[in-house]
This record gives sequence, structure tokens and C-alpha cells, in this order.
Amino acid sequence: MNITDTVWHWQWKEVLSEAKKVKGEAKYFPYIEELKAFDEYPERLTADQRFEDPRPLTRSVAIQKFLIDLDNKRKAIRLGSGAFRTVYGFRDNPDIILKVGRGPRDSNKMNKDDAMLFTKYPLLAPRTYAHADDYKWIYMDNVAVTENPFSEKYYNALRDTFPGVSKYVIDRYDDDYLSINPASADELMYVIAMGASQLARKDREDSIYMSYRDKEIVSWVKEHLPNFAAVGSPAFIELVKAMTEFDISSSELRQKNLGYNKDGRLIIIDSSIFEN
Repeated sequence: MNITDTVWHWQWKEVLSEAKKVKGEAKYFPYIEELKAFDEYPERLTADQRFEDPRPLTRSVAIQKFLIDLDNKRKAIRLGSGAFRTVYGFRDNPDIILKVGRGPRDSNKMNKDDAMLFTKYPLLAPRTYAHADDYKWIYMDNVAVTENPFSEKYYNALRDTFPGVSKYVIDRYDDDYLSINPASADELMYVIAMGASQLARKDREDSIYMSYRDKEIVSWVKEHLPNFAAVGSPAFIELVKAMTEFDISSSELRQKNLGYNKDGRLIIIDSSIFEN
């Protein structure tokens, strides 16, 4: 029998095809080789190195100087910065962003969380690509952030992502005296996230620090939980699991931490909302 007719042959062809695809994608990650080269730099300077002239650069400082230089040369664009990470875009490939951790190791953990979220829950996260061995930096899809809570795009994306649950809430909120504005995508998302939270962690959201209105929403959600589970979309089921694993608070799943994937569905864009 010809080897090209065997199952093994076709399985191996698929493996090689996927490997070729990944290798081909690498050229779309601007300056990845330069970033890898900084792995040779020390994470911290020794006592002797601090008195050398010129003083050696640590890995974090070297990466920061490199990216600032790219920004000054208009080859990269500093898109934003948080407490732990800085985000850059590239003129060579606007579809990709780079998240770089700075300071404490918590920043590396956030990059790793981004990668793990996509690996385990691809319906809820932007795609992640290459990363440093310790997740000091990571390349990800560049996604659009949601607009204001009353935007049509945000509202439609929420209903497309969680069709059964969102329809259930909208159809019943008035008759059951649920105190939300159903035209606000943020408020509708809060109820959906609360449902996922209750299915995931039971009493995790029953905080004594909640407002009276939020406690009313929790009570309403608990009453309707069996129906939430029955009409939940695949993305909703992933949300239940992700909220358990990463201990996400339902109050964090709002406009500022959500975006759109290439299909126009909602995804979580900031792993800083995950609890340590």
C-alpha cells in the first residue's frame, strides 16, 4: 500500500500544514526578533553592575527604550498604559498589538492570563500569538473597544453573543420588576454576568457592600437561574467557566473592559480584571 494512502500520512500532513502556518505568521509580528534578543539582558543589576560606566540596562529598561524609540520614529504607536502594562500598535501591521509588562511580575501574569483565556475560552477573548517564555510581552489581535452603553453596535454585539439569555432578560424584566434600563448594553451585560456568576460560584456575589438595587438584581437572577442555564449560548457557558477559573467580578464586565472580535461578538479585552 502506498504510504500516501495511510491515515498516518494525512494526519502528519495536517501537522506540517499547521506548523507551516504558524511559522508563516511569525513575519507578521513586528520586531519580534529584537524583543527576543533582550532575553540576554539581566532582569536586575548586581551591586557591581550598578557602578559600571556605562551602566548596563536591565531587560525591562532596554525593551522600554527600544519601543519608545520606535514610537519616536513613528514605526510604533503607544496605544495606552495601565498600572502594569503598556500597549503598542504597529504601522507595519495594524491588526496586531503588543502588550509589554513593566515592573512587578504581576504584569507578566496578566499577559499569561490573556493567553490562557484565549486557549481555554476562545469565544471570549482576542486571539493571542507569540509571547516571551515568561510572558514579559505578548502579541495579540488588535480589537475595537466597545462604545458607550447606548450604542447600537455594543447592544447588537451583546445580543449576538448571548442571544438566549439577553432575550430572556429583555422579555421579562418589566413584568418581574427588574430595576435596569434594558436599552443600556452595560446594564443588560451586568445581569447576564451576574447570572453567569451565580451559576459559577453561588454566593460569590452576595456581598454586604452591594447596593440595595444590586441585591435586588441578585435576587431576580437567582429566581431565574434554571432558565438562564437552559437558554445559554456556547459563549455564555464559557463565561460561566471563565468567571469561576479567573474569579471575575460581574461588575467588571462593562464597556471599558469589553471589545469586539472579527465577527462582531463581545470579548473580554483586559485580564487586569482577574483576581490574583
